[in-house]
Amino acid sequence: MTPERWRRIQQIFDAAIECDHAGRDAILARTAAEDPTLASDVRSLLDSHARTGTFLESPAWTVAPELLQPSPEIPRDQIGPYRVLEEIGRGGMGIVYAAEDTRLGRIVALKALPTEFGRDPVRRERLAREARAAAAVAHPSIATVFALEEIDGHLYIASELVRGQSLRHELSHGALPVGRAIATAIDIADALDAAHQQGVVHRDLKPENVVRRLDGGIKVLDFGLAKIEAPPGTFGATLTLQGTLLGTPGYMAPEQLRGETVDARADIFAFGVLLYELTAGVHPFGGGDPASLVARLVDGDPPLARAIDPPALDAIVRRCLRSNPAQRYDSARTVADDLRGLRRTVSDLPPEVHAKEEGGSDAILQAPTDRAARIARPAAYDSGSQVPSGDGALWWWQFHQIAIGSLVASAVVPGWIAHAWMGAPRGSIVFLAILICATVAATIRGHLWFTSRVHVAMLAAHRRRVFPWLATCEAIVAALTAMAGILVAGTHDATAAWLFVLALLTFISLILIEPATTRAALS
Repeated sequence: MTPERWRRIQQIFDAAIECDHAGRDAILARTAAEDPTLASDVRSLLDSHARTGTFLESPAWTVAPELLQPSPEIPRDQIGPYRVLEEIGRGGMGIVYAAEDTRLGRIVALKALPTEFGRDPVRRERLAREARAAAAVAHPSIATVFALEEIDGHLYIASELVRGQSLRHELSHGALPVGRAIATAIDIADALDAAHQQGVVHRDLKPENVVRRLDGGIKVLDFGLAKIEAPPGTFGATLTLQGTLLGTPGYMAPEQLRGETVDARADIFAFGVLLYELTAGVHPFGGGDPASLVARLVDGDPPLARAIDPPALDAIVRRCLRSNPAQRYDSARTVADDLRGLRRTVSDLPPEVHAKEEGGSDAILQAPTDRAARIARPAAYDSGSQVPSGDGALWWWQFHQIAIGSLVASAVVPGWIAHAWMGAPRGSIVFLAILICATVAATIRGHLWFTSRVHVAMLAAHRRRVFPWLATCEAIVAALTAMAGILVAGTHDATAAWLFVLALLTFISLILIEPATTRAALS
């Protein structure tokens, strides 16, 4: 019997064992119609299972009560240079602590293997691969890995501590509004694309592994099952035996369920399941139990639980969920592009959602779904706050920040030239005032430009906080350069004209251009 044949028998057996007699008969009949020998092999296994009685169903504590004894835990106060603050997560793949790195004075997430697996070479190598996979990808929507440490014989991953709620928690309140779901999906697709570009396939994308940060941004976590594809022409060791299933059944692509070699298109399938859940609030195939999963493999492309609106989004989801990998999207970038095109046509986009800035990546400022989070969110994110929502408009706003910042900074040059002609101490006072105000204004505009490029979700709040200082400084610069022009006019007309032009442009920018570009970009 070939390995492929055995995998097929095992999959159908696992599905049948979860069903009642009628369900088993239906599965066997469907299998027999395609392959009578296969159905006979499965029926033989089912008969053998029935003869074993309830031995395998006995609780573990009746057979080995010593398993109830607690295993020794990793010290929870100090782990090498890390001072443990609290345990924030625990599962079969590891334990995660919030800890302070005393060397650098920053708070990190410290992930370790459970104590009983701390010295298992395969588990250690898988943890190391998780660190390498996440560290290979630099993207705002993927948690940053700081270090892979070995302390007292145990391996630890120190990474960015992400505070927030998982998408599974959001889905407990129901489906997201379509606009918010699309914007969230774009960020996830961008993160997947960045990973795939580095040869990293996540293989366990699901709502539990995607967190919405407190500021609204998205973080894809847990690369514990990630596959790092070796470059062409090279050979890499694998920790996955042929036929082994790695992942969460409800989100695994058909080829992944069959234990076959997978590529980035397996993540596209999981992404389609996740996107469907975000917009419909339910699993696309009505659940992830073994029977329905095998039925999906046998029957090809199953019907979705229901169609979703708008139809264009439904088409995107269905393409992601094609049983044949060749019929899915060929890359996460293509999915993201289609979603961006769709987003422009969706009318229910919340004001918190903003578009992709020029040369950057999408970021999302999402309102929390639960009432308590809405009450607790910062005032900067109230309903009156605005965030960028237009690609071209945001680009012009960014260009204006650089242009006017450079213009205001250049006022220092004619101010220095003119200060000697204005006489002491008046000339020195005017020059110093221009220098200080121009420096502050240019620095603020540079800060706003930087925010719009790397953390656009915070732009509206930052601008509202600093704009009064910016406007005051630029108004002072404009007034002082105009006054300096008046004082040197008649004796140094060229410098006076230079000063007058700078003052006029600064006033025009502050009064006319700044409000117009801001309204367009932040509307």
